[in-house]
Amino acid sequence: MHKFFFVFVLLLSSNLFQYSEENPENYPIGIKEAHNKLLKKNDVFVTDNRGKIFSQELDGFNTTIDSLEQTVQKLIKKYEGNSEAIDTRIIDSLLTETTFVHKRYRLLYPNNYHRFANFKKNATVSKDYFENVMKGSFDNPSLVQFKHYKRCMNYYFDILSAGKYKFSHLEYVPLRRLDNRYDAIAELDAHQSVKDFFIKEHFTSNIWTYRVEAFDYAFAKALKDVKNPTYIKKIKDTYQMGKDRRNATSEIKVYKTVDDITLSAHIFYPENHDKTQPKPAHLFFNGGGWAIGLPEWSYGACQGAAKDGRVAIAFDYRKRNVYGTDVKASVSDALAAIAWVRENAKELGIDPNKIVADGFSAGAHLALVSSMIENREDFGVTSKYSSKPNAIILGSCPYDIAGRDVYNVSYDTKMISPLYLIKENLPPILAFHGEEDDMVEFSEFEKFRDAIQETKNSFTWRSYTGARHFYFEGSSQKDSDERRKLREEFLLKNGFKVK
Repeated sequence: MHKFFFVFVLLLSSNLFQYSEENPENYPIGIKEAHNKLLKKNDVFVTDNRGKIFSQELDGFNTTIDSLEQTVQKLIKKYEGNSEAIDTRIIDSLLTETTFVHKRYRLLYPNNYHRFANFKKNATVSKDYFENVMKGSFDNPSLVQFKHYKRCMNYYFDILSAGKYKFSHLEYVPLRRLDNRYDAIAELDAHQSVKDFFIKEHFTSNIWTYRVEAFDYAFAKALKDVKNPTYIKKIKDTYQMGKDRRNATSEIKVYKTVDDITLSAHIFYPENHDKTQPKPAHLFFNGGGWAIGLPEWSYGACQGAAKDGRVAIAFDYRKRNVYGTDVKASVSDALAAIAWVRENAKELGIDPNKIVADGFSAGAHLALVSSMIENREDFGVTSKYSSKPNAIILGSCPYDIAGRDVYNVSYDTKMISPLYLIKENLPPILAFHGEEDDMVEFSEFEKFRDAIQETKNSFTWRSYTGARHFYFEGSSQKDSDERRKLREEFLLKNGFKVK
């Protein structure tokens, strides 16, 4: 196996050597292009063979990654040896980027080993494995200019945020990881400028992934921990932006408070909305693996639905990385959200018999499973109002999550897996799925499709060749146009759209 990897990467880079020699007058440009191409090809190789690579024991894994890294280093040295015109700073920068690309692969090893061992076995590594990989990476502020250094460091902080689970697969760690991540940066034994930079990055990058309230803890600490005044201003501006962007809504109302956590409904009314003339409601649940995400992701869709004459609402719900909760808590919030809409239908100007639940990925799961659960009391929902939507639209939906929550789950996850909850008299469903979905396998969709078509339920679906998970990446404009047309037809047919 080791020889296979080594031969492969040598062949992979040989065409790049030839490319550079054909353009000797462009060495400085050629070396950067060749370096980037080889890194991308190697990354594709690692991705396509990740099961074989990361399931090896540590010595075999290191041999594979060493061979990949050596191939890139040889490419750089070949250019350096063929021309005196290349600035040594270019060589140094490319070698630095190369180092941190491969450090990141090494950081990925324990987590992926656990994954490919079906969560039953951890990698045999030392307790300070991650610290050894990153040794010498924290005391040089000039490193923050490098893309792959920043990417590597950010993943290192993600690992540290997992605490006792850091040697396991990170996807389902039941901890408040966002706050843990901040503490990992602030407590790092590193140059102050490095820490300041990554605290600033913590805000400016993650503000697009989590609701602004999730940063309250870090914001209070950052104003004391950060010494760079420029970064302090950037942090303040980012935090304020997180609040200001909500001005796009018509209003925001609290729909649930649990464990001192306040969850909100972000509401968009049609223009000149007369609440005495009830309109259909279009509810949106964002994706993000029940771990990340925020209602703001659905603002564009909400604005479109409101323009179409529906009262659109994007719901916040508990996420694992913020609150350390599992999928069951997210389901509880979705059930409560739909019941809240019906309970407040008159105040919102909504027809309680015309509620469509719409979601993507994890949000699609919440929209669907809310129509299937009979015993809401098991989820802490006691409202006398129904949580069952009148129609459902799904994109890249997980249909079988049994076994996905691999940490500290004391209940049978079939109770929140749509595949096992199919029954008669479900609301009409429109579903889309990519045939190359790399997050929710197409076979999972096929099992649900085949099972529900054995019932009398209304189930309209389309799948798309070449389409992957995130918003059907890889599908054509024709496919996109078809999805839009099918959505409009579905909404019209079921009474949610005026022709």
